[in-house]
Amino acid sequence: MTSWKPDLSHANEALYLEIAAALALDIERGVLAPGTRLPTHRELAQALAVNVGTITRAYAEAARRGLI
Repeated sequence: MTSWKPDLSHANEALYLEIAAALALDIERGVLAPGTRLPTHRELAQALAVNVGTITRAYAEAARRGLI
């Protein structure tokens, strides 16, 4: 899977936190295997209709949590 897109339909927190949480959940569920390439910042921003800065913050949060 190279075109991961998180489900944000129930987002209650800041979007970047929701994206990081969705990433953690998909890793836990086995949807994303170790070594899976995530979409680029720009690709995911376009897919989610958010700005690139939101994705940058989400990926930084995921890295802080040790997910990526």
